[in-house]
Amino acid sequence: MQLPFDGAKLDRLMEEAGADLVLAFTRHSIRYLCGGYFYHFHERFQAIAEAQYTPLLGVPRAKPGQAFLVGGSGEFGQAKDQKLWVPEILPAERHPAAAAREAAQAIRKRGLERATIALERDFLPASAMDALQRELPGARFIEALGLLEELRAVKRPDELDILRRITAVDAQVIGETFREARPGATTRELAGTLEHKMLAHGLHFLWVFTAAGPGMLRAPSAKVWSKGEVLHLDAGGEQAGYLTDVCRMGCRGEPSALARELFGACLATQDRVRAAIRPGAVCGEIYEFGGKALKETGHGRHGQFLIHGMGLVSHEQPRFGPGAPRRLEAGMVISIETDIRHPEVGYVKIEDTVAVTASGCEGLGDAGRGQWAVAAA
Repeated sequence: MQLPFDGAKLDRLMEEAGADLVLAFTRHSIRYLCGGYFYHFHERFQAIAEAQYTPLLGVPRAKPGQAFLVGGSGEFGQAKDQKLWVPEILPAERHPAAAAREAAQAIRKRGLERATIALERDFLPASAMDALQRELPGARFIEALGLLEELRAVKRPDELDILRRITAVDAQVIGETFREARPGATTRELAGTLEHKMLAHGLHFLWVFTAAGPGMLRAPSAKVWSKGEVLHLDAGGEQAGYLTDVCRMGCRGEPSALARELFGACLATQDRVRAAIRPGAVCGEIYEFGGKALKETGHGRHGQFLIHGMGLVSHEQPRFGPGAPRRLEAGMVISIETDIRHPEVGYVKIEDTVAVTASGCEGLGDAGRGQWAVAAA
């Protein structure tokens, strides 16, 4: 059977976790395991009537031919059109407990009523969990988050192509928003402009943090971006479930000498960390190095360094922090963030997304990272 993911890796991860079946619920997990498929009607929302749409994808270990998807009756046409690999699609009411009962029946049919089932506890509705435990009293339920994250930690070439493309678009529309901002525009108006530009390029807009200095409010508001003020646009969008996250700096007119110094400190920190990223690098050591690099700029007192994985979920694997033992692998995608919050200048920040390569890293969407976007005063 042709699977859209690494079936052997999933089997190994399930065996290591002691799981006989994984029961996925979240949009990102189902999209990954189903090769991009998710019921289009609920792609942007889940709540409907008195509850929510609750798809449940069951994949037994080493037996993908026995996989099943509990979904809605309207999914059959889309699943056929997209050539969904899952052999059995089971319709259920749009209610978590009803979907869970249908899934339990499918599990019993496969002789797994006393199996160890890995599921996404922190996401699954309580009524669905209650129904599963009631319908499958002999089963043991364990957490699936770790094995599902590990399965998708290293991106395939097609995933990297998507992330490369959408991150480039993100950086492009941020730059255009800065340069086209009219004098007197509010940060809320700039956020609206950026949203429209993302949509025009085929990205679903998700968020934009804005902060016009010297204030620190990081939310679109009635604050006017005034002459001499710095502004950052930290924006995220989504395409095919994959996320982009980029931050760039602009100034209304030329930035002050201090603003340039702070920007240079952020850029220097980012550059040093990017130079240290390569296969085999230890996540905890990279995290500590980034904080040290920022401190050595002389602006660590007002600064913060953050680094995290990117993909179908923001802050997914690989994870960084003090003592994090994981080593980087080629194909992982990482967001690197450095910001300095200076009381005289405001919130200066750069955020880059990079993919780990065989010899280092590749910047995704690097447009505008090394210079200020100067808007008309």
